[in-house]
Amino acid sequence: MKKAMKRAQTAQMAGVCSNMLKVLIETDGFPSPIKVGKADAWIDTEVQAWLDAKIAERDAVVAAGGVQ
Repeated sequence: MKKAMKRAQTAQMAGVCSNMLKVLIETDGFPSPIKVGKADAWIDTEVQAWLDAKIAERDAVVAAGGVQ
């Protein structure tokens, strides 16, 4: 079941400060928020998929002999 997360929860899950979320959305393919009332919220499974993709990118670099 998908869950909507507030900004602070999302930032904690991503391991960044909440101000960094906008930068990640604009530059690094981070999922865009949805509106829940007047508040922004992120879907937990979308954030997890973004994290999984970042881990896969790192693992591919390491497997190719690069340093991450």
